Amino acid sequence: MENAFIDSLKTTVDRDWASIKQGEFWKLVMGKTVTKALYYDLMLEIYHYTKHNSRNQAATSIVEAPDALLKFVYQHAAEELGHERMVIHDLESIELLKKDDLQRKPLPATEALIGYLYFVAFKYGAVARLGYSFWAEDVYEQIGEALAKIRKDLSLADKNMTFFVAHAKIDEKHADQVNDCIDRFAKTPAEQALVQQVARTTIFLTGQLLEQVAALHAK
Repeated sequence: MENAFIDSLKTTVDRDWASIKQGEFWKLVMGKTVTKALYYDLMLEIYHYTKHNSRNQAATSIVEAPDALLKFVYQHAAEELGHERMVIHDLESIELLKKDDLQRKPLPATEALIGYLYFVAFKYGAVARLGYSFWAEDVYEQIGEALAKIRKDLSLADKNMTFFVAHAKIDEKHADQVNDCIDRFAKTPAEQALVQQVARTTIFLTGQLLEQVAALHAK
């Protein structure tokens, strides 16, 4: 698909993720042996925001949008429903989960990410939220090296990483659909600016989430 805006958005996403990779979380993962405690705290934050992704995706339908885009929204929301249970499975598979911790309050950046996505849904709607989906559905390109290091350090198999392994396969289809939706529905400069704004803000908040996880383990 040839689309100058999508190409420029990809460049922006790559640049913003490169900045995250200069942070303390990346240094901790790539420079030291990953501990179970670090992995556990990371996965709990992933659990918290993933639990809301189906809901805030569906909530975008409150803002008027073309039927074809709403059809994508409803299907995507349904397919995202319950993915947080993969996190529970993965932590249980290595006997790490303390179920009471699922009720633990999210870190401030995680809560900000969750809240921001609801704000986008209710204020701007489905087109704007494509900015989040654009990079989130294709994030494995950005985090693959760190995931490989975590897998190696903790001796994890595919059965222990279903959130990332199974999710990656699901997201391959979603990424193509998101690109198609951006190509079809983010036509005006204002719409494209919103998509980029949401992409950059959600990447920033995700980076802050990672930094706050790292701060829990700073010595």
